[in-house]
This record gives sequence, structure tokens and C-alpha cells, in this order.
Amino acid sequence: MCRKTITPFFLYGGFFLLSLSVLFSCDSGPEWKKIELPDHRSGSPGETIELRVANVVNARFKNLSDAQLKELLEKTIIMVRQHFGVAISFSEVDTVPIEQFFSYLKDNVKAARGSDIVDVDKPGEGDHQKMQDGIYRVLSGYWSEREAAVDFARPYLLVPYEGDDFNQLAKALVDTLLMRLEYWRQQKADDGKPVIDDRPYNEWVWWDSIGYGDMPYDVVITNQLVASAEIYDMSIHSSIRGGITAGTTAYSKQGKLGGYVYAMVYPMLNDSEMLAELRNDEHYSSDQVTTYAAALLTHELGHLLLHLGHPFGNHSCIMSPTPLLKYREWVEGLDASQCLLNSEAAMTPGVIDINYRSDW
Repeated sequence: MCRKTITPFFLYGGFFLLSLSVLFSCDSGPEWKKIELPDHRSGSPGETIELRVANVVNARFKNLSDAQLKELLEKTIIMVRQHFGVAISFSEVDTVPIEQFFSYLKDNVKAARGSDIVDVDKPGEGDHQKMQDGIYRVLSGYWSEREAAVDFARPYLLVPYEGDDFNQLAKALVDTLLMRLEYWRQQKADDGKPVIDDRPYNEWVWWDSIGYGDMPYDVVITNQLVASAEIYDMSIHSSIRGGITAGTTAYSKQGKLGGYVYAMVYPMLNDSEMLAELRNDEHYSSDQVTTYAAALLTHELGHLLLHLGHPFGNHSCIMSPTPLLKYREWVEGLDASQCLLNSEAAMTPGVIDINYRSDW
């Protein structure tokens, strides 16, 4: 079954046509469609987009205080205006236990997408190759920015990689993901139990799929660690972190703009040896937590509001993914004046497609 949530289309030449045939040649012709680019874009005078917010809480983990949530959202409003020229506001925050939030997952979607999750304890036949193929399809979207994508990943790989062959890079990214993911499977939470347990909350596939149900939020902030392995849409930046997906933009049938975003604050609120290594910081202050979480949320809103891409190599740009979890380094380097809308392909509104199955 084909899967694609975000597909860049700013590629060139015959490889673009080949990529399309690979991504959308599905058995029995499933009904894949794309979310329309919102009309509420930069330059609409006096228009403010109100977004509905949930704080999805796993009681096992540290959580943001009410004051931190308020500060995070206030900072996001400023950053979205600064980087995209769009005016937003937020509803009152609903606090939702993660068990309740996951009840929005539809049974038919769970049945259809369960096979996309890789059980690293008992991998299925060919799962490693399927993961590699999934990453390769994502890498193919950066064919015209090949050097920047390779340079972004290379310093953080845990296996040797030379050259710029995307097949070999895909293999190195899968190996790196699986090595680092094992750490999170061994890591203990404050309650002494594994951070990743037999419950489904860490699985990115379910966060990517929850919008097919009646989930009534446009923005979700969560203290849950989302770290997993799957066979589709495995990004470069999530792979080098060990399967950590700090934020996602996905389809949502109840979304005001056709989708929803989540921002995951677990890496900012907790301290551990691996987090210190990935962050280059042992601990974050409360102000750092809210600032970095606001920047992460702003990045995801760039996808949702304007369908912007990832300008790898432009370290001034909030749409360039965070290297590992180095939020301080990332945020300190941001400069909106050096990453204007339409200044490069990835910063062109509408440059990505956010796709969904209309028959689900």
C-alpha cells in the first residue's frame, strides 16, 4: 500500500516523473487527495486565524505548567507573524489525557496502517529493506538539493557513509535510527518503567493517522515521547535522532485548514544522557523550554499554514529542521530576514503536498 503525507514537488527532470510513478502506483487505485493550500496567507490585512489547541498529557512524564503553555503559545504567535507574516490566535487550551486522545483513532485506519509499523523486537520479513525504501522515497524529494540534504545528515550518522548516493544514505539512516531507537527502548522514566512500553503512544504512525477520526484540534502539544520505526515517510531528521519525530503536520478531517500539527516537548522537559548528547545541553531553563517549543510549533505551522518545505542548508530559516535536538543552536541561528517567503523553492507557499486517503 502506498503512503505519502508530505511530498515535495519542486524537483527537476526525469527523476521527478519516476518518483511520482513510484509514490502513487497503488494497487486497486486508492483515493489519495491533497489538502488545498489555505486562502489565509501572508498579505491578508486584518485577518487572524484562530487555532484550537489541546495539551495531550501522558501522566507518566513531566508536563508543561499552565504558565509555560500560555507563554509557549504567546511566543508562537509572535514567531509566526515574524517568520511568515501570518496573524494567528489560539483557543483556550483543552487538557486531554493521552488515553482519551487516542480514542479518536478509527478502527479501519488502525487496521490499514498497522502493517506500516516496524516491531523492532520481531521485525517482519524484509522490514529493514522496506524502511530503507521508505527513506529513499523521502530523500528523492530532495534530489535538486542533494548536497544540502547529505551535508545535513552526514555528521550525525552512526555508521560510515561517503559520497552522495541516496541508496547508501538511506541504509545508513536506517541503521542509525535503529541504533538510537534502542536507547529509548531501554531508557527508564521517573516511575522506573521503560519510557517506551507496550502501549501505542510512541508510534508516529498513529499520530500521523489520528486526524481521520473526529479529533477536534488544529494544534496539539504533548509531553509524550514519539519515537518509532515505520516503513513510510521516515524523514532525514527523525532518522538521525533514533526515530524521534518532534513535530508533524498531517491530514485532519476536522481541521480548520485541512490538517493538524503536533509539537512534542518531551526532549525539552526531561534530562538524560542521550538527550544531553542530542541537544548539546544537559538541561533547559523554563524560558528555553517555552522558546524552543514555540520555534518547533512555528516550524510545523509553516507546513500547515503555507505548505512550506525544508530548506536544508539555510541555517537562518525556521523551516530548516533542527539538527538532532540542538534547539539552542537552531534557534540562536534563526534570522527571518535571511529566509523570506518565495526566496527559494522550499520557502514557496504550496511547495509541498499534504496528502490523505479520502476513502478513510
